[in-house]
Amino acid sequence: MSIKLVVLDCDGTLWDHLDVSSLTLPFRQVAPDSVEDAQGVRVTLFGGTRALLAGLRQRGIVVSAASWNQPEPVFQIFHLLDIGRYFTHPQVEFNPDKAAMISRLLQTLAAEGLMLLPGEVLYVDDRMLHIEHVRQAMGDIHFLQMGVDIAGPEGVLAYVDSAAKW
Repeated sequence: MSIKLVVLDCDGTLWDHLDVSSLTLPFRQVAPDSVEDAQGVRVTLFGGTRALLAGLRQRGIVVSAASWNQPEPVFQIFHLLDIGRYFTHPQVEFNPDKAAMISRLLQTLAAEGLMLLPGEVLYVDDRMLHIEHVRQAMGDIHFLQMGVDIAGPEGVLAYVDSAAKW
């Protein structure tokens, strides 16, 4: 069964900062893949993030986010680095219940006519705590832990491509 939806964590998965909600707005872009907050703290996309997002789109896979953050910092980064266009109904909330975020996302997609089976969903996070919580709540979706199962964003594409062959 092929993957039709990839849900990505943000902090520690898309970029190198572990808590963008702790930063001081506004952000400003300082390099093609980096922003700085008002105090000069830098947030940089991991190498391969843009290729991942473009590759998923090329394959016709829906991409979304499930992030435990205040929405404004995440959406400012999405906007400044021009990656927001890749995300469908990103779920960014200041609570750790990513299972609820993913469940709401699936309900929204279903209401739009995209009915997904658990085996068609891949969730990627850098923290096992969140993966385990989502696994307990959501069941048989696919999971990858950044830095453990895969070294970086390019590993997501390799996984998606291999899942298409099953």
